[in-house]
Amino acid sequence: MAGAWYDDRYMSDKRCIGRPVAIPAWLTEFAVLLVVATVDLLVWSNDNGLRGGGEVEPWLIPAGSIASLATLLLRRRLPVPVLVVQLAWASLCGLAFTEYNPIAGILVALNALARYQPPARSLPGWAACLLPCGIYALDRGDVQWQLTFLLVLMLIAGTTWLLGYRTRLADQRAAERDVAAADAVRSERLRIARELHDIVSHAVSVMVLQAAGARAVLGTDPHRAEAALDIVQDVGSQSMNELRRLLCLLRAASDDPDVMATEQPDLNDLDALLANTRAAGLAVSEQVWGTPGLLDPSVGLAAYRLVQEALTNTLKHAGPEAAARVGLNWEPEQLTITVQDDGPPPGGQSATAVSLSTGHGLLGLRERVQTVGGTLHAGPTGTGFVVQAVLPTALRSPSIAPTSPLASSAAERIVT
Repeated sequence: MAGAWYDDRYMSDKRCIGRPVAIPAWLTEFAVLLVVATVDLLVWSNDNGLRGGGEVEPWLIPAGSIASLATLLLRRRLPVPVLVVQLAWASLCGLAFTEYNPIAGILVALNALARYQPPARSLPGWAACLLPCGIYALDRGDVQWQLTFLLVLMLIAGTTWLLGYRTRLADQRAAERDVAAADAVRSERLRIARELHDIVSHAVSVMVLQAAGARAVLGTDPHRAEAALDIVQDVGSQSMNELRRLLCLLRAASDDPDVMATEQPDLNDLDALLANTRAAGLAVSEQVWGTPGLLDPSVGLAAYRLVQEALTNTLKHAGPEAAARVGLNWEPEQLTITVQDDGPPPGGQSATAVSLSTGHGLLGLRERVQTVGGTLHAGPTGTGFVVQAVLPTALRSPSIAPTSPLASSAAERIVT
């Protein structure tokens, strides 16, 4: 037990190594206030004399300075009033005292104003620095020296403003990156949710229907029941492979589009999808018009998921006794995919179909299609239900070209 305690303590200490230590906010504020007060009081020569003659109490100048600088603690929440206080105190000191010209508080307040307020509000603050700086310059000899001194002070104030403005821009860029990162995470979660829905929904629908059929014929036709259970096993294995593929994509550190294209299903996998659907008992026919062109990987995935979701909905709501038709109409700039069934209307679906439905399939499908630049229409036809999408196509493959102007419309394939 002692050894285990030592190991845990060692690992706990080891995890702390290299972590940046967060400085408390109050300590930072106190340090800023201390530095500014020190700088302002260092320029004071302990002269309590007034311009009109006479002196003030020795403690009055340090007390007034500390009181005015204490407002810097509010510079993030109230940058404009804080700068006004600093300008007023500095101007008062310049007019009243001969040897005390505080400026550090003005610079800190001006920097905060430029950081937390837009330029339209912070630039007038820099211009307002002319008042105390001009008062300070009046005691600097001839006019040329006064103008030089005033210019130097305003340049120092301008540099302080510029540093605050640059910090403001950096804060804005960081906030935009955070928002973009949050949006990316949200989009990725939605994409993963759609992928999981498409994979699991189709597989579970097929397996439930096959299991129900196997149970119905188990006592009278064991061979058919065994065949149905084989389909359940095959569909389950295929779904597990797709889930593993999705998990591998989630673990991948790169976003290589070539890897994504080779891992994700597309229309080349349509025959296997139709075979699984037919094995579930649904009669599916396929029609293809035109010359197939190239699809962007994201469009190919959307096309595959469209057919998969539409056939899954047919299995859920119309049942395996219905028939479905899948049509692919290739045109030079778009691909129209139509999936239509002749099942009963939605109100006539079975209790099993209702239990299998989540109500989010078509919503996610519409979002997926719109994401790749396509449009989606879905609704009843009077004799069934239709799902139709128009997707953009890429350039045609050079090796595939129609032999005549009528080849595109004449090329038709019907598979049942």
